[in-house]
Amino acid sequence: MMHMTFYWGKDVTILFDFWRVHTWLWYVVSLLVVFLFSMLHEWLASQRSALGAKAEKGRMEDGDDARIPLIGTSGRKCLFTKVLEAFLFGVNVGLGYMLMLAAMSFNWGVFLAIVAGLAFGHFFFRSNSPGGDSACGAM
Repeated sequence: MMHMTFYWGKDVTILFDFWRVHTWLWYVVSLLVVFLFSMLHEWLASQRSALGAKAEKGRMEDGDDARIPLIGTSGRKCLFTKVLEAFLFGVNVGLGYMLMLAAMSFNWGVFLAIVAGLAFGHFFFRSNSPGGDSACGAM
């Protein structure tokens, strides 16, 4: 039976029936995998932001600042960049939902590994991203 409240312990099923953990070794390995997937989520978001910033910089250098309301840019962004951004967005959202479902295992260790992975990923990959809200330069 699945837990419906948070609990501590090594016996957990994460996302799939085949990902059942019953030993401390595999529990620690699973937490590490979840942590790394959380960091991957933030890395993908940073790559998507960097790609968008690079495309925006290219448009600004071309002098193209005209925008179509509710659609975005005036169409000068190349198709490959749009497809790549959409693909990265889809993978990032899918991974985010998988992390949310993993957190719904209601295991404290899994939950904390996800939060720690997202925090570390944000620190390493997004804290200096273009348009970021880092306060380091504001002092």
